Amino acid sequence: MGKDKELHFNTYENAAEWFDTHDMSDYKDRMAPVDFHFDLRKNRDWIELDSEIAKNIRKFAKEKNVPTRRLVNELLKERLRNLQQSS
Repeated sequence: MGKDKELHFNTYENAAEWFDTHDMSDYKDRMAPVDFHFDLRKNRDWIELDSEIAKNIRKFAKEKNVPTRRLVNELLKERLRNLQQSS
């Protein structure tokens, strides 16, 4: 996506991938102040991931053509099942 095009993403994963590889300071002239509010607590548990882990998960999810959140849940379920079986 070149600088002369509008930023539009179909998924959060696509947006995250783009922002991981671009410097927003290159786009200051196209930014406008915005006001928004959100509640991170609503129906979700948020866990901070190491940036390298998050990057690899997004990459692998893209390769498998599955949403990142689904891949994370599947990996965690599998690991928890393995831990429970070995206890």
